[in-house]
Amino acid sequence: MRVLLIDDEKLALDMLESLLNKIDGIEIVGKYQNPENALQYIKNIQIDVIFLDINMGSTHGIKFAEKITAEFDNIEIIFVTAYPQFALDAFEVDAMDYLLKPVNFNRLNKAILKARKRIEMYKLNNISKVQPRESLHAYTMSKFRLIDFQHNLVKWRTKKVKELFIYLWHNKDQPVHKAKIIEELWPNMDAGKAMVLLHTTIYQLRKTIKETGIEKPVTLLNDQYVLSFPLTSDVQELQELVQSDAVISENVARVLELYTGDYLEEDGYSWAIQQQLTLRESLICYLDHFITDSIHNQKNNHLVEASLEKLLQLDTYNETYLFKLMNYYGELNNFPKLQTLYGEIKNIFESDLGIEVPCKLEGLYNKYFDRLKPLNS
Repeated sequence: MRVLLIDDEKLALDMLESLLNKIDGIEIVGKYQNPENALQYIKNIQIDVIFLDINMGSTHGIKFAEKITAEFDNIEIIFVTAYPQFALDAFEVDAMDYLLKPVNFNRLNKAILKARKRIEMYKLNNISKVQPRESLHAYTMSKFRLIDFQHNLVKWRTKKVKELFIYLWHNKDQPVHKAKIIEELWPNMDAGKAMVLLHTTIYQLRKTIKETGIEKPVTLLNDQYVLSFPLTSDVQELQELVQSDAVISENVARVLELYTGDYLEEDGYSWAIQQQLTLRESLICYLDHFITDSIHNQKNNHLVEASLEKLLQLDTYNETYLFKLMNYYGELNNFPKLQTLYGEIKNIFESDLGIEVPCKLEGLYNKYFDRLKPLNS
């Protein structure tokens, strides 16, 4: 195991070096009192573990660790410090361990064993990457579900861990500041308590995603978090389809299959409402275009009906959609469906809303009723 030591106190470096030299399989590739000089060295040599002090004058160890974890995927950080109050912050940057000075040899040895297991896991993961690997996949329409590499449903430790994951993913590749996350997920909580909960939730989130085989799922840099692994989703596919110029029957059928409900509808996150409305509006425009074109060209009958029914699921009281569907059944001379639809319309307006059926809908029904009733007697 190749390790690098960084501490602004030479005595602390020498004492840690002495302890590490008692452990088999450890190669100390460098000792630095200046973190910035160490950073340049790290870029040019293979390193497994960095032992890092936290309080180093003008350079804070936590901030330095953020740079390392953001730039180098497989370098583990073990903090070595005299300050126990930084433990929570240390694990926030995904540090592997946190040792207090003076370092106990047995405790150091446990940290090394943990590091060896983590490094071995990296090697196994790198071997598996030789073969193409599927991404995790998210289902977001109606209710959020995350599926792992083995096609199993990912189980969340708490509702907030789930929400935090979705919130970071919802922001795509844009890093989100801690303050913004707290504002959205813990809006009415004391700032200090909210920050502790954020740190704890990030820790649990990392742990959950690591169980799927992803080692560095969340990156922290400049107090901003971002998911650092690829993820496919139904909403991504849906957006590509409804934004496409090719409004063809195969795509429409897939859109109807994907849109099982509004974006994150059952999860009920207030921060998702704008995206929910935007996606719904895109779907409505897309289906409306398809319906108009298909009726004009007298084709895709079953998809026209399904598209109109989908629009009515989204907006039950929309008179325009009700009129189009009734007119569609009338032009097809489908009297049974026309009667059924009109019965539903009467129930909607008279029972649910307590008003009469709009004259436009009543008149259209009577027009087709007079024409089709004799044919179905």
